Amino acid sequence: MGARVFDGERSLGPATVVVDDAGTIGSVEPGERAPVDGEVDARGATLLPGLIDAHVHLRGAGNLGQDLRHGVTTVLDMFSAPPQFTAMLRRRAGSRDDEADLRSSGLMAGAVDGWPAVMLPPDPTGWRMPGLAGPDDAERFVADREREGSDYLKVFVENAADVSRPTLSPETVAAVCGAARRRGLLTVAHAPTRWAFATARAAGVDVLTHLPLDGPVEAAADLAVVPTLTMMAALSSQDSLRDLLADPRLTARLPGEVVAGLEAGDRGGLPTSSAAGASYTHAEDNLARLLEAGATIVAGTDANDVPGRPAAVLHGASMHLELELLVRAGMTSADALAAATSRAADVFGLADRGRITAGRRADLLLVGGDPLADITATRELRTVWRGGTAHDLSSPRPAPGRDVVGPARRR
Repeated sequence: MGARVFDGERSLGPATVVVDDAGTIGSVEPGERAPVDGEVDARGATLLPGLIDAHVHLRGAGNLGQDLRHGVTTVLDMFSAPPQFTAMLRRRAGSRDDEADLRSSGLMAGAVDGWPAVMLPPDPTGWRMPGLAGPDDAERFVADREREGSDYLKVFVENAADVSRPTLSPETVAAVCGAARRRGLLTVAHAPTRWAFATARAAGVDVLTHLPLDGPVEAAADLAVVPTLTMMAALSSQDSLRDLLADPRLTARLPGEVVAGLEAGDRGGLPTSSAAGASYTHAEDNLARLLEAGATIVAGTDANDVPGRPAAVLHGASMHLELELLVRAGMTSADALAAATSRAADVFGLADRGRITAGRRADLLLVGGDPLADITATRELRTVWRGGTAHDLSSPRPAPGRDVVGPARRR
C-alpha cells in the first residue's frame, strides 16, 4: 500500500491496491495512509502493471522464468517450433505462477527455402518446417496454425540480416492475412526493411514488428507497431550491449555464465544487417515519424536464446533496455510504460491484464523510485506478482526453484 500507482495509462498518485484470493484486483483505493497488519508497505516505490514483452522467441521454460525475474509477467512468442514444443510451453505457463504467462504464434509463415525454414533442419521425428510456395498455400497454413492453437499469426516478409533468401510474394502475404482474418486471428509481420514494411502494410497485416534500418517508412495513425529497438540496435552495432553490461541492475538477475559470455564479446551469433544503408538512426527516425502520425506503439524486444551461448537480446533484462531506448527516441516515460502494459494488452486482445483496475488479473510490478521521472527506475526491482502470487525480486540470481512467494494481498 502507499505506492505511487501507474495504472497502465497514467499516474494515480499514492494508492492502495487490494488483491482478492482469486488473484484479481478487488479495488484501488486512492490516497496515502499508514499500513496495517497484512499489508505491503510500498511507500516511496511505484506499482505498475506487470510488463508485457510483445515480441520474444523461446528456447525453453527457463526463458519464461528469467522474464518473470525481471518483472515481465506476459510474453508474446513470435515463432517457436516444433508445434509440440509450443504446446508444452503453453500448458506449463498456464499451470505455474513463477514464470511469465505465454501467448504464441507457433510456426511462422515464410517462403519455401527462405526464412525461417532454413533455420530449422529436420528433427529426429522427420518433422520439417513448412514453407509457402504461393497464395494457394495460405488457407492450409492458417488452418493448421488454428488447429495447433496459435493465438495469432506471424508472417515473415523479409530478413534485414540476410536479404538473399526467397521471400513471400506480396500476394501470398495478402492471402495469409485474408485467411487469418476469416478465422478471427490477428496477423503480425516481420518487417525490418522498407520494402517489407510497405508490403505488409499493403497486405493488411494488423501489427508490424521491427523498425526498418534502411530508410524512412510511411507513417499513419492506423498502424500498430512493435519497434524492437533493442534488436535493431543489436543488428546495427557490435557494441549494442554496452548499456546492459554497464548497469548492474540489468545484469544482477542474469545467469553468471551468460554475463561472462557477453563480457567476452559473444553476441549469440547474430549478424549485423546487410541491407544497403542500414543504420540505427533510421529506426529512431521512423519511431519519431510514427509518433507524430499517432500510430500505436507496443513494446517488444525480440528476446531470443541461441543454444550454448548468450544471445544479443536477453529475456527479461532487455525489456528495461527497450523502455529506455523508446524514451531516448522520443516517447514520454508514461507512453513507454503504456506501450509495455495497457497498449500491448489492447492490441493483442488481452482484456484481463495490462491495467491496475478492479477486475483485472493481479499481474503487478513494484519498483523503487519513479519511472515516470526516470524510466530506468523500472530496473529497481522489488516484487512481482503473477495472478496475485508475490515473488520477491530483492535477491539477484535466485537458485532454481527458490523464488520467494509472499502471502500479502494488499499493495
